[in-house]
Amino acid sequence: MVNTEYEKAYVRLASDLDWKWLMALGIIMLIGGVIALFNPFAASLAVEFIAGAVFLIAGAVQLWLAFTASSQDTGDRWLSGILGAALILLAVALIANPLAGLVTPTLLVAVLFGVMGILRIALAFRARPREGWGWILASGILSLILAAVILVGLPGAAMGILGILLGIDLVMSGAVSLALAWRARSDG
Repeated sequence: MVNTEYEKAYVRLASDLDWKWLMALGIIMLIGGVIALFNPFAASLAVEFIAGAVFLIAGAVQLWLAFTASSQDTGDRWLSGILGAALILLAVALIANPLAGLVTPTLLVAVLFGVMGILRIALAFRARPREGWGWILASGILSLILAAVILVGLPGAAMGILGILLGIDLVMSGAVSLALAWRARSDG
């Protein structure tokens, strides 16, 4: 008997997806994640190359729309064309010199960790009388330490941070896919 919304959503998902495909997806993601963790520099370069390819395609489509869209006035077409050209230039810069392009995303990750740390610490002090506020505080402090480690390690840290994050994400996503496949297989 299915009685919660989560279980209903799971039953719909399991009935739509064959567990074997989920298991294959999970295995592929796990293998990719482990490879990324063992060679974070190569994984970071792969992330940057994929981002460059996406920007290149987006810029080409934007330029094509600027030249072919008859519904836009001349000013809009110029702005659209400039945006397309800027996207293509960004793509070329990322693909032509990937090492230089790794520093900016790594700096953004450090800033993200810093902001998350500050917000978690503030949240911990607001929740201080309640049970568990110390864990939130510890999490915030850890985020600030991670941000500081990345910032102190720049530009060298840029060579692997994106790859490590990609590896962790792929391993976690692979594990979730395998768990869903196992449950779908068990449920028949």
